[in-house]
Order: sequence, then C-alpha cells, then structure tokens
Amino acid sequence: MKSAGKTTWVLAAPGAGDNHQLRALASLVSDDIRWFEAFDGVPRVLIDRLRPGAAKTMQADKKERFSPPWPNLVLIAGGRSVIDALRIRHASHGHSRIVCIGRPWAPLGWFDLVVTTPQYQLPESDSVLCLPLPLNLPDAETDAEHPVILSEWLDLPRPWLGVLLGGDSGSYQFTQNAAISIADQLNSYTRSTGGSALVISSPRTPGAALTALESQLQPAGVVHRWQAPQQPSLLPAVLQHADSLWVTSDSASMLAEAIYSAKQVSLLELPRRLRSRLLRWMRKRALPGKTIKQKLVERGLWLPARDLNLLHERLRHQGLLSDLNHAAQPELNKVNQQLQQDHEKLRRRISRLFE
Repeated sequence: MKSAGKTTWVLAAPGAGDNHQLRALASLVSDDIRWFEAFDGVPRVLIDRLRPGAAKTMQADKKERFSPPWPNLVLIAGGRSVIDALRIRHASHGHSRIVCIGRPWAPLGWFDLVVTTPQYQLPESDSVLCLPLPLNLPDAETDAEHPVILSEWLDLPRPWLGVLLGGDSGSYQFTQNAAISIADQLNSYTRSTGGSALVISSPRTPGAALTALESQLQPAGVVHRWQAPQQPSLLPAVLQHADSLWVTSDSASMLAEAIYSAKQVSLLELPRRLRSRLLRWMRKRALPGKTIKQKLVERGLWLPARDLNLLHERLRHQGLLSDLNHAAQPELNKVNQQLQQDHEKLRRRISRLFE
C-alpha cells in the first residue's frame, strides 16, 4: 500500500541504473512524485562535504531549485545528492524524510532509511533495510514487441534461452576463454533441448570476447550485438519472450531484471579477479577487526568493497536462482510471492518513518 497523501521528491543520480531504481521505489511508495534532474559536479560535492554547516545552508541556486511546500519523502541514490537531501530536511524542520538506495557514501545516521542489497555489506541496523535484489523493476512501457527482432526469431526452434552478457568489472573479467566456455555451454543446451539461444550483449561486453563466442556458437544460437542508445533495446524483448534466462555473474542489475521477469534464471560465472578471490577468502574466515570496520562503515569512514558473491549466495538460498543444468527449478509462484513480500516490507518500513 502506498503512503496516502505523501509527496515525494526524487533527486536524480548520474547513472541510469540508479535512476531506474529510484523510479521503481518512488512508484512503490507514492503517487505524488516530483523529479529533479540536475545534480552537482564532483568538485562542488566534495566542497560541500568538507565545508562545515553546508547541509544547513540553502544557497541561492539551491533556493531556485528547492522551495516549499516541502515533501514528505526525499529519495536519492549514492552519494552525489546527500548534502542537497540534508538541506531539504533541515529547511523543512525535519518534516522531510530521506531514503537512500545502494551505498550512501556517508554516515548511516544521516539518513532515515538506507535501502541496500547484500553485495554492499552494510551493517544491519534500524535504519538499514537489505533486500535480496536491486529495485530494477520492469518498465511499464517497453520494446518487448520489437517487430524486427520478433520476425527474426519466429523460425527458431523452442524453447528459447535468453542469454544476457555483461562484461569486465571490478570483480570479474570477460575473457575470450570465458566466452568460448559460454558458447560450449549454450551448444550443449541447444543440443539437449532442441531449442535456441538468444544472446544479447551490453555496452561493457568486450568485442574480442563476443567475436570468440560467435565463432564457436552453433546455428541454433543467434547473437545480437549492443547498439547505440538511440536504438531500441532488445533486453525487454528477450525478458518477455524467452522461456528461461542465463545471466553473466558481473551484473546485479541485469540479474535483477531477469528475476523480476518471473522466468527461470541461472548464473553464468565469469572468471574472478584476484582481488575478488581474496575478498571471498577473507570473508569466509573469522578475521579480527570486523566490529571495528562495521563502526567505521556506520560513521562513513569505511566503504566495503562490493562483493557480488554475497548477492548470488542469498539469491540461491531464497530459491531465486536455478542451476545451469536445470536440475533444481524454482517454483515461479513462490518466487513472485517472495518478491512481493520484500516490496511490502519496504513499503512498511517507509510508512514507519511517518508514525
């Protein structure tokens, strides 16, 4: 249930993924939503963070952007708009509540609620809510009926396996050997099922790796390379029309979109970087200093490295991920029920801010 009569201001973030989550969260909790698209550059953000009293001073250009009536709720993602959110709350004499998505890059006590996911490793507290998935909910209007793509797929035998390829990240490497391994797994799938593989790349997919995958892929697989942003995205069409989905392990947002499609979803593991392997080794051992690090995180003095292994482990534990060999298929009704329960928990936590 949305908060009746509550107004929400959304301070846009630089990244499209963060804005996608902000849009989804706003739609979950409010009907009266106002967007503020502009945001400060990094130099001014750093100056505001270092300048005493910046959060209590509404400068002239800020007064032009932000003016009463003040909202009940201010939504931000990441650290770029933290000081602006604090300015709004101060100007409203505490009337406006602040909710941050992801990592706040600031002391947790500055926020009324932080909505995060397991890979960010934020300590549990009354002001931190950890969801199993990012809020990459499907858009109401999509290009799922892209006519050109659908006409190309009509002659392909079913079942259709949608394959979402990411790329290099801080934790993973999309190497040519990894691409060849993926092609081998896809060929094995199409041979065993008699179906087809619908492969789409992303802006981060290395060209050499994608070429290697294409060269090894049998005719039952078709590859669509990522095109410029002005071209319609193929992702909605794959999410809607594929019978099941495989997603590379580097992307939390693609994984979330796949699971929200209510299809059977499996993970394609990419090679981990040395740093990622070391972090995983350290996390599995009871090393000293964990309590101290949690205190530093709470005070905004320490930012834990993103660990997608934690996200994957929680999703497997909740039955939201299947094995690649399809030995254990999730019950999709239970998956949808779990996601709805998580979103209802989020609504209740935000409603509590106004009690």
